[in-house]
Amino acid sequence: MLNNTNNLTNLPLKYILYARKSSDSEDKQILSLPAQIRELSEYANKNKIHIIKTITESKSAYKTNNRVQFDLMIKDLQKEKANAILTWKLDRLSRNPAEGGLLIQMLQDGNIKEIRTATGDVYTSESDHLVLQLHLGIANQYSRILSQNVKMGNREKFLKKGQWSGLAKQGYSNFQEPITKEHIIIVDELRFPLLQKAGKLIINGSYTPMQALKKLNNDWGYRTHKTKKMGGRPMSVSSFYKFLADPYYYGLMVRLEGTKMGKHKKMFTKEEFDQLQMILGRKGKPQVTKHEFAFKEVLRCGECNGAITCEEKWQIICPVCKTKFHKGKTTNKCSSCNTLIEKMQKPTILHYVYYHCTKRVNKNCSQGYISLKELEKQVDQELKRFEIPKKFMTWGIKYLNELNNNETTEREVFRTNLKLAYDDCVKKLDNLLKLKISVQNANNTVISEDEYITQRKYLLQEKEDLLERINSVDERMNNWHELTEKTFNFVTYARYWFAKGDLKTKTQILGALGSNLTLYNQKLLVDGQKHFFIIENGKKELDLLTSKLEPDKNLDVQSETDLSKVIYTHWLADRDSNPKY
Repeated sequence: MLNNTNNLTNLPLKYILYARKSSDSEDKQILSLPAQIRELSEYANKNKIHIIKTITESKSAYKTNNRVQFDLMIKDLQKEKANAILTWKLDRLSRNPAEGGLLIQMLQDGNIKEIRTATGDVYTSESDHLVLQLHLGIANQYSRILSQNVKMGNREKFLKKGQWSGLAKQGYSNFQEPITKEHIIIVDELRFPLLQKAGKLIINGSYTPMQALKKLNNDWGYRTHKTKKMGGRPMSVSSFYKFLADPYYYGLMVRLEGTKMGKHKKMFTKEEFDQLQMILGRKGKPQVTKHEFAFKEVLRCGECNGAITCEEKWQIICPVCKTKFHKGKTTNKCSSCNTLIEKMQKPTILHYVYYHCTKRVNKNCSQGYISLKELEKQVDQELKRFEIPKKFMTWGIKYLNELNNNETTEREVFRTNLKLAYDDCVKKLDNLLKLKISVQNANNTVISEDEYITQRKYLLQEKEDLLERINSVDERMNNWHELTEKTFNFVTYARYWFAKGDLKTKTQILGALGSNLTLYNQKLLVDGQKHFFIIENGKKELDLLTSKLEPDKNLDVQSETDLSKVIYTHWLADRDSNPKY
């Protein structure tokens, strides 16, 4: 590096002024492009530097082949249209080893006579290029560390918090929390409802994608988010199709780290998104995740005990020729009249989901298919067998609480007796040890070693048994009471939860009915939990009782007596004859 400028003005140097600022976080503290040009121009005038060309660029220098203007500058230097570079700092020229090495090589070959910075540092073919290489290497390492930190932060947001990082997608906005300074993505209240409405027009078949786009831009005045350099324009055709095919809008985030359901507000349901892809035809992106279906993991084949799988089929009825055709992965038009799916006006879209045996255990298994609609109907009928009115559930749990409280005194007496027996056993163990080590038993004349071991083993076992019984006095009653409450809640609300729940909830409810759930001849067979069938045994009497109750009145004394009888006969009878033991 040289700092001598006395003879520089006598050299025939033709400078290119190069200014760069990246939009990445690496350049947050760097002067703006106009500021760089102003500072460098003043420096050039002061030092009588001849600038033949000014190049500005808003690109990152971390990756190679990323800067068009930089490449044009290199070509000008190689063609000897210029032979020197003036820049704000060396890291404006390069932040990667390949382009940094190219600049050093061009200095040594004479293509570049001089590289000068605004701080007065000058590098020529005679300079110490180790210093130049060091500065460029530091710039590269700074970018590498910064890149790693950004990627780590993005992974944390994606994997742990379920948040998208980077530029917000159409219909969403980037936002910085004023207190925590955390960058998050929120709903764009102006654009989100318009995009959602446009998508729904396509889903219900009233508009083709292009008609919906015209409606969005022309009638509703949609304009993309305005930034300093772009935006504020109607949505383009390519952007619109990209929006319609992006799984982010039903909640699925796709990044290099994998896929994950995000916590952002969804614009469409999964079913609506799938239907959009049917309409888009070949423009729809293939799904990146496996299809998820309810019930598969808890069902088995009733004939061969093989696993149950599920598949879905889509069919479209062409509105032009009325032909019904299967929508495969590559199908984008009607099989008869060749009308493109995306051009169809109000096509009829049929969606079928079937469950059947995988036939891996027995290839000749004769079991056929059952539709999701029919299977859910049968599950609902099973749940209906155990369903009890909310009025009975509330009263029944209250009554069971009273029973539990009434037995507290008896259980306390029983615990006291067990405690006395336990203390007596401990005392016997102490006395046995004293006898074993006494002077009178010096020659094992009072109690032999075998007798001591035998009696001690018996007393230790008795002690453990008594301790276990003390600890379990309340446990069995409380466990039974807790199971009763959970069961009453389940049989009261299970049908509602099943109708309104998601795939996971539906599967959990079916799995709760029994441990052996099979499909045989298109029928759901349930080998259910014992407590559900106990409730079913008394349900007829319960239905008869509740039908007598006026809906707006409380239970009277006679009704409560009758309900108590139902509980004792069909529910409490399942306990041990004496639950205290």
